[in-house]
Amino acid sequence: MPLRDVLTRILSDYQIAKSQPLEGDPLAQFIRGDAATAVTAGLGEQATGMVVQGSPGRGNWAAVPWVSVFDPVITTSATRGYYVVYLFHGSEAVVHLSLNQGTTAVREEFGATARAVLADRAQFIRQRISEFQSELPVTAIDLGSEARLPGDYVAGHALGVSYHLDTLPDEAKLRSDLQNVVRAYRALTFRGGIEGDVEAQQSEITEEFSQPALASVTETRKYVYHRKIERNRTAAKNAKKFHGTVCQACELDFAKRYGAIGEGFIETHHLKPISKLEEGVPVQYDVAADFAVLCANCHRMIHRTDDPSDLVAFRKRLQGES
Repeated sequence: MPLRDVLTRILSDYQIAKSQPLEGDPLAQFIRGDAATAVTAGLGEQATGMVVQGSPGRGNWAAVPWVSVFDPVITTSATRGYYVVYLFHGSEAVVHLSLNQGTTAVREEFGATARAVLADRAQFIRQRISEFQSELPVTAIDLGSEARLPGDYVAGHALGVSYHLDTLPDEAKLRSDLQNVVRAYRALTFRGGIEGDVEAQQSEITEEFSQPALASVTETRKYVYHRKIERNRTAAKNAKKFHGTVCQACELDFAKRYGAIGEGFIETHHLKPISKLEEGVPVQYDVAADFAVLCANCHRMIHRTDDPSDLVAFRKRLQGES
């Protein structure tokens, strides 16, 4: 189904649908199913590695229904991290395509100052990926609701595009905008996300891992991105399921060594060479080929070698063969 048809249906039917019970409503089912499928198709090659979900609400209609694009390296939930989302206005036939932030985790941490924190981070995002603002010029949105969550979405919005039902662009433009905002999303992650300046991390990373190759900002960004992939909870879970929980380098079994507290514990190591990571290039996760499971010591030590992707050479080093 074309993106334009999806947006048209939601914008046309939402105001009537929300006056009916959510359970079993055809539009609610559409948002969860066909709408999410159409957004995935609209992403084209940018869909690689992404997860798309739609939500009309839980139990009752949401003040602002949404369809989101998540990079599992960052989040698979609208409550934390940052992500791309279509946010539908509460009372008008308007939808915002937004690079936004998970607001629930911020509110839990910062309480009454959450919106100020979200707004500061949104400004930081705009600065970090400033070259995308010409294509995604909308830096302020309105969702037509006084409820807490919509207000937090407004504060968390960094950049994007807004559409009105009466002036929806054609399919090509809608797809182009969607793919552009996902490119901005990938660039943000590659450059350090909403964390501090990657340049400031450079000396710390270089000193910790003794890697002269990490002397440039570009290589440091690659390393930061690499670590984000390793810490991806979905990848870690699947890697453990596939490879088990015994260190693939030294064969340490935490459960045998530490008993119950070590049960199921292991760290995930991303084997794709840092040199091959590129900004804006989708990463396809192959749990069998791209990840290993290592104990904390081996994980730290393999990052000190010349080629952290070469698990075989690292094993030989442990066995005294090199």
